[in-house]
Amino acid sequence: MHYRHGPARGAGRRPRSGSCRPCRPTAFDLAAARSAVEIVKAAGVRAVFLLSACPLRAPEIAETRAVLEGYGFPVAPVSISERRAFARAVASGRAVTEFDGEGKAAREIRALWHWFREQMKHGKNKDHWVSRVYQPQKRARRA
Repeated sequence: MHYRHGPARGAGRRPRSGSCRPCRPTAFDLAAARSAVEIVKAAGVRAVFLLSACPLRAPEIAETRAVLEGYGFPVAPVSISERRAFARAVASGRAVTEFDGEGKAAREIRALWHWFREQMKHGKNKDHWVSRVYQPQKRARRA
């Protein structure tokens, strides 16, 4: 079995990895976020919070964002709203981008993916989670 960051890359080396922690703007998720932060810190990996299942135009979104930023990890600038399209897509066995590719839910997912992709691609902002995590190793060519 080949693991992308496993023994094939060098025994004893710890892979650089990160964690995307979804969090709904609810009291229960905020309470769980503290434990998630402790786990991520203990694991020694980078993390970013993602606000998900956000009610439309709710003040709790900004409040939750502020609390999460207080933990010292970045919060993705794109929030995922609570939309029927997500449940309907899952029920049909498809991703929301396949279910309703031009809908608002699909646009949110594409915007989030674009943000992650840009961070990985450019890594310009050294304070961003992904730019510190995604640093591919150059492989030595075999002769």
